[in-house]
Amino acid sequence: MHTAAKPFVVLSHAVGTIQPDDSQQERLEEFTNRITSGEFHKQTDARIVCDCVDGRCGAAGALMPNAAGGSESITVADDLTTKSFQLGPDDSTLDQYKATLAFLNRNDEPIGGHTCEGIGNDASGCAANDKLPAVYSFMAQHGDVLRDLAEQLGVKINEQTHLLITSNASARDEFSNGPDLLDALRSQSGSRVSTLKGSHREVLVAVNTKFGTTLDRDAVADEFGDNYQAFNVDVWAFPESAKLCSYFGGDHEADQKVAAMVYYNLAVAHVIGGKNLRVVVVK
Repeated sequence: MHTAAKPFVVLSHAVGTIQPDDSQQERLEEFTNRITSGEFHKQTDARIVCDCVDGRCGAAGALMPNAAGGSESITVADDLTTKSFQLGPDDSTLDQYKATLAFLNRNDEPIGGHTCEGIGNDASGCAANDKLPAVYSFMAQHGDVLRDLAEQLGVKINEQTHLLITSNASARDEFSNGPDLLDALRSQSGSRVSTLKGSHREVLVAVNTKFGTTLDRDAVADEFGDNYQAFNVDVWAFPESAKLCSYFGGDHEADQKVAAMVYYNLAVAHVIGGKNLRVVVVK
């Protein structure tokens, strides 16, 4: 995947609140440069997205590739394209998620997601789950913003794929709630559910293109403490994740699902991040 040469871009159309604040200015440039350098990206043996992009520590077990919501990114990519995991006309997003998790389990692929400390009964603790309606709304209303940003990051999206993703995002008007999605993940054999710790202190989104690596949050915390975090998106793992669930249209279908993952992950960043949240490419 080709990437842009700019040091970073910002999410000028973001509607969320997570972004650098005054207390994070002292080491912000150092943090940006060192994350971009790949210093804190370590080897992972997995090739399918499993853990979330969340910058907090507390992941269970070995380092795994990151995408918004972990395994949920695979569900959303399918929902925005072929809907292979929609087994019936009345299936909810929960039904589709369960079908995705069962499919991954049957194929001996990693399954994962997270909650966090101190969460109430009305949320899952993962914004990619809890804010799914807002994320779909952003994709439907601001698809051109996402397409432009994807292209700045080196990902070209053709018109047919763009219209497919944005129209499917616009058409969805029913969403299951976050706690039910979390319960489904916990109930699936072979899944791992991390409990992340502390507050969100992310100052940037790392778009990681270094094959076979992911961000080591513990290594980041050892160097920068708990006041600097990064969202991490392992885009190098998107093609293999897309191919895994593309059995109708071959490479064309897989390419569309990669694009859908890119839109979804960028939309999550816009919904939870603020206008000054940085986006860097790790090469």
